[in-house]
Amino acid sequence: MYAGGEVEPVAELLAQDVVWHVPGRSPIAGDYNGRDAVVNYFTARRKLAGGAIAITKHGELAGSDVVVQLADGRAALGGEQTVWRTAGVYRVADGKIAEAWLVPLEAAAFERAWARTRPDAFLYRQRVRPQYCAASTFLGHPRFLEFFEAAFVEWWRARAGGLEESLGPERRLTLATVQVDYLAPVRLDDELKVEVWLARASRCSLQLGYDAFVADVLAARARSRYVCLDASSGAPAAFPDAVLGKLGA
Repeated sequence: MYAGGEVEPVAELLAQDVVWHVPGRSPIAGDYNGRDAVVNYFTARRKLAGGAIAITKHGELAGSDVVVQLADGRAALGGEQTVWRTAGVYRVADGKIAEAWLVPLEAAAFERAWARTRPDAFLYRQRVRPQYCAASTFLGHPRFLEFFEAAFVEWWRARAGGLEESLGPERRLTLATVQVDYLAPVRLDDELKVEVWLARASRCSLQLGYDAFVADVLAARARSRYVCLDASSGAPAAFPDAVLGKLGA
């Protein structure tokens, strides 16, 4: 399948509620829940690699309900030929893969390689004003979240127009989750540069990645997930196809 073959025979090996774990922050990283999400991960990963990935299996250890497989991968990532080594750990139930963990043997190199497939980021800039720093001269963590929210809104505006205009009156957007790693202090009058990119998209949700810099110093990294809701019922609703296309999903 990764070499370009059909996806359906692989999908038949997956439990309906399969969970697939890919570590890190690269464009393929995340936890994929359910057969459809995992199959979409497979096809998206193959597409990011230019349509084909060569996998060479080296060894396998099997128990009653667990399989561990050592394999190398090779593909052109971001225009550069790359080789990586991984261990795949698979939990099996009723003859199907119920859960899987991808374990890169050289995690940092694996992360850098797949990061090269990330699309060009949108850049948002904002200077830290006194009102953002409360009683100190440092940007507080809650205010940092406001910067990421503003960066998201401007990323959306640059691609699809205003939120209300592009979603229409029948839909609204809500922030479902956010995760931030604070790496360096941000001070009063610093210019914060936030790179924003679309990490993953489905019919009803978007995952965004953020890197925040002061000059060339990485100050924070974040991920957020937004869900599209029906404005009247509050139930998940599909994004308009035109909006997904403009956002690059």
